Amino acid sequence: MTGLYIGGASVLHRTPTPVKFLMLFLILAGVFLVENLYALGGILLSSLLLYLIAGIRLPFAWAAVRPVVPFIVLTVAAQMVFSNLQRGAVFGVRIFVAVLLASLLTYTTRSSDMLEFFGKALGPLRHIGVSPWRASLVLSLTVRAIPLLSSSITTAREAFLARGQKAAGYEIVVPVIVGLIQSAEAIGDAISARGLESDVPET
Repeated sequence: MTGLYIGGASVLHRTPTPVKFLMLFLILAGVFLVENLYALGGILLSSLLLYLIAGIRLPFAWAAVRPVVPFIVLTVAAQMVFSNLQRGAVFGVRIFVAVLLASLLTYTTRSSDMLEFFGKALGPLRHIGVSPWRASLVLSLTVRAIPLLSSSITTAREAFLARGQKAAGYEIVVPVIVGLIQSAEAIGDAISARGLESDVPET
């Protein structure tokens, strides 16, 4: 899930978080059972239509899938080498649909709602000594870290371009790591300032 919440009043925004997660699971389970490329193409177009229904512009859809494009290209190429073009295309479309729908969920779901959902879903962990609150916080921060990484890479590249330089892939590693460390420190300070490092009292 590579998106960040975008405010709105669409049906998707108003849908309860558990329902959205259930729908996402069922749709993706179906997608990975479909082998017909034309059917998958229709599902892909329907995924983009959902963005418009939610009032989210298509550039945000591209921003969601852009970080995984190199991975998809390499994987599809491998599928084409060891299998065939049809198989590679089917796999690529499946991944695109999965990323688009997962990102749409995070675009239309507040972090607080997601944190609450994870906390309830992970409630049984309490019986084995694991704090559901801490586990849900980790999951929520993981979701937040995906677009944060993409944003750090984009910022580093733009900084090189602003200086009239074209950055090779390895040259942006250090600036990206520094940016992520600074962001992690800021998040840690925010958690400490709000007292979130301790468990939320049971109610």
